This record gives sequence, C-alpha cells and structure tokens, in this order.
Amino acid sequence: MQKSKSNNAGCALAVSIVLYRPDLVLLTRTLDTLNQALQNVSDTIERSEVFMIDHSPHRQPDDILTDWYKLFGVRIKINYDYVGANPGFGAGHNRAFAHCNQWADYFLVANPDLEFTPGSLAAGIDFLAAHVAVGLIAPALIEPDGGLRPACFRYPDVPTLLLRALGVDAAHPRIAAYECRDWDPSVPKADPPLISGCCMLFRASTYAQLGRFDPAYFLYFEDFDLSLRAGRLGLSAYCPDMRVRHFGGGVARKGWRHMAHFARSAARFFNIHGWHQ
Repeated sequence: MQKSKSNNAGCALAVSIVLYRPDLVLLTRTLDTLNQALQNVSDTIERSEVFMIDHSPHRQPDDILTDWYKLFGVRIKINYDYVGANPGFGAGHNRAFAHCNQWADYFLVANPDLEFTPGSLAAGIDFLAAHVAVGLIAPALIEPDGGLRPACFRYPDVPTLLLRALGVDAAHPRIAAYECRDWDPSVPKADPPLISGCCMLFRASTYAQLGRFDPAYFLYFEDFDLSLRAGRLGLSAYCPDMRVRHFGGGVARKGWRHMAHFARSAARFFNIHGWHQ
C-alpha cells in the first residue's frame, strides 16, 4: 500500500452512533472508551464531534443526556438527535453524515456496544493519513480471550450465514474461513473482501463518493454492500493497530424480528451482488 507522510493537523473527525433501545451499561462503556480514544487524537485532530442518532420509541431521559454531555466536556461536542421513528441502521448513519459532511475529514461509524482501546482512533487516523489511496479501514477485533481477528469477512454463502446466525462455534471450518481467521491479524491487508459495520473508519470524501449506506437494507448487510463497493474501487484496508472489542452479534438470540431482517437483507444483498462469487 502506498504511503505518504502523516499530517492530520487541522483535521476534523465526526463519530456516528445509531441507537435503538440501547443497553445503557454497554453504551456507557462505549462512550467512556470513545472519550479516551478521542482525547488521544487531540494533538492532531482539531475538531471532534459525536452524533448520537436515536431511533428508540422514546427520547433518552434528560439526566442521561446530561451525563453524556459532562463525560465529553467542552472540547468534544456531543450531538443528540432524537428521530422519533426507526428508519434503519444505514439511514441513521446517513443522517449523522448529513450533519457533518461540510466539515468532517474523517467519519467513524460505531456501534453502541464497543470498547475502544486508548490508541485505537489515533492508529486508524494515522493509517489513513499515511495511505493516501485508502478511504475505509477495518479495525482488529479483540476476542474474549484477548486474541485478535480482523473485522473482515469473505464473501458468504447461505449455509455459512445460517451457521453463524445460529451461533455455531468459530472453530467450524466454514465459520473460520468466513471470518478470515487464517489471516495474520498483526499484518495490514489491502482490499479485504467485506468489512463489519460495527466499526468502520472512513475518509469522509470516500463515504460521500460511495453514495453512503443503502437505506433499503434497514438492518444487516448494508455494511457488506458498502464495503464491497469500496473494495472494488481499491479503497479499503485492514488496520491491525486500530483495536476495538465488540459485544454484539448473535442474530438468533435477538429474536425472530432480527432473523426476519437478516433474511430480507441477505436476499437483497445476494440479488444485487450475486449468490456466488
């Protein structure tokens, strides 16, 4: 991958988090660790703002909002946007981008159930600054045992998706191959096939160039659709020094509504991009 001298001076970072009935314990952990990670880019990123796009049935209580504002202090602005409806994951992040696309240099899509390592954002932003041809990066995911794997996937087939949705162990050959567990997680990689939407760091110009998330997916596969389009243009990469822990996943245990969204989105993805690659 082509490198250039890193120079983030005067740049701006926008963080987008879409909420729907969030687990406040996990969300608090996400915000705590995000705040620390943002503090660690303060020397190079001049402006940082966090956009909380809330699709929940009810607005978050004022005391919770006050706690969030106090957590980030005066240097990092937090914007709470209560929508009053649920147009879907991708639509929520597109809404956040509409608020910041005039000024942001970098756009971070983050789930409300992440834990950021202190240097994660600094590593990701430095990687983008040093690799001028890259516009989207995937981080390394920290496993429960402390090991790493890329937040990347190979192009799936239906049997593999069913096994993974049902929680089949990652050691299963199909799951291991799908989750790129044969990669060395310490080595950067250009153009990973697909990137998880739990954490995606974009150059803002790349997010705009790709046309943003397709809101027709509502939930699931919008990340694969967008990252596949980025990869086909040679714009994506895996950055092992950007590390996060993800506490989500497991479609089956979330109930039949999630399974139905998953099935509909999978059908849309395969109908657009092909059932086999």
